[in-house]
Amino acid sequence: MEKHTERVSRKRQIKKEQIYKAALSVFGKYGYRKATLEDIASEFHMTQSGLYRYVQNKRDLYEKAVACGLIEWQRTSASSIENESDPLLQLQNYALTGANYLNENDDLRNVLMNDPSVFPLNTKEDHFAPINRESMSILRDILKRGIEEKRFRNIDLDYATSFLYSVYVMFIIKSYVKPDIGSSEDMLSNSLDILLHGIVNKEK
Repeated sequence: MEKHTERVSRKRQIKKEQIYKAALSVFGKYGYRKATLEDIASEFHMTQSGLYRYVQNKRDLYEKAVACGLIEWQRTSASSIENESDPLLQLQNYALTGANYLNENDDLRNVLMNDPSVFPLNTKEDHFAPINRESMSILRDILKRGIEEKRFRNIDLDYATSFLYSVYVMFIIKSYVKPDIGSSEDMLSNSLDILLHGIVNKEK
């Protein structure tokens, strides 16, 4: 039987996640500067002072809301490989599901467009480093399995993980943060094709 303290802790965690999702929606609509704690409290039907039971200030709420959105994005991408045994298809599913998630999630996509620092070029400035490291770990596991099963070439695992993750982040930035292409789906599809099959004509 679940203990009272465990029930209280679980309810509080659920409440926090609900607040973070509501906050992400407000930050997505107005951006960090224009969004106010009053806007967010109103979105969640609570008082502004009530928010301070869960966060220290606006910046703290922003980072926790964005982290919540990034974790949900990560979980959705990871779930796409659970029932797939082929490492190559896992890699494709992981990338495509992540891109499709952003296409359908206006709140997180808008936050990324308004705040490119979510994916900083300097890793020392990464406020979401633990989440990004976990995403890289998932990618590394896919590559490791592919190498062990001889589905992929015997390449340097750490270098390949870092390179492919950097390419994916670049795709996200080019597609959503600073869009300058017509179709993100076409860009990802062609990028995957080049990454997985190369540019050399092996028939010659």
